[in-house]
Amino acid sequence: MARRSTPDVNALTTRERLLLFCIASGTNWQRAGITGEVVTALIVRGFLVRDETGHLALTDNGRAALRALLPGL
Repeated sequence: MARRSTPDVNALTTRERLLLFCIASGTNWQRAGITGEVVTALIVRGFLVRDETGHLALTDNGRAALRALLPGL
């Protein structure tokens, strides 16, 4: 069975990292100052998707990136 590679979290900008944290915690990312361009970038890169209700959700890559950013969890 092939192992999934961990996304390169070093390539994420501060705002991209913040968006991942916001989505994972249910925090309002717009009030955190995140722009739509950041959202689009993470969707294109495969870290986020829109669910059936239109809300942002983490993909498997998004969850892997978040775990890499929080190594103690």
